[in-house]
This record gives sequence, C-alpha cells and structure tokens, in this order.
Amino acid sequence: MPCEHAGPPELIEMAEAHLANVPQSEWPGRRFRWAENVSGGMWASVILEIERRGDQWIVTRLDRNPDALSEPDCGFRELATPTGSG
Repeated sequence: MPCEHAGPPELIEMAEAHLANVPQSEWPGRRFRWAENVSGGMWASVILEIERRGDQWIVTRLDRNPDALSEPDCGFRELATPTGSG
C-alpha cells in the first residue's frame, strides 16, 4: 500500500526550490525537514529529514508516529546551513 505523505523526492524538490538562488557548491551540509499529520492509516504523523552530502541528497530520518504533531511542528524548514553559507 503506498504512503499518503510526502516522501524523499518531494522533500528534495522543496529543498532545491528553496536553494534556487544558492550556488550548488554551497549545498553540501544543508539539512531540511518535512513534517505532517496524516490520516486514514496506522500513523498520525510523519517526519522526514534529508541532508546534502557532496552531490547527493541523503535521507537521514524517517519517523512515522502514532501521535499527531502540533501545527508549529508541521511543514518545511531548513535545519542546518553550513558556516559561511547564505
């Protein structure tokens, strides 16, 4: 059964859109998170994190939780910007 939440490809698209005006040489070390509440399945919320390592995006976290997240905890955010980057 397919998941009903955003997955790595969608988070990578969000991250690359966020970094559209940042040179790719400054992408390594950047980390992003997507968190959302889901319904209709056995999980109430999902948290997904990615990190840019070299020229690849790596999934560093995928949590499916039985409890819903608060509204401020949901959505897209950048978690880490390397020192010296915009």
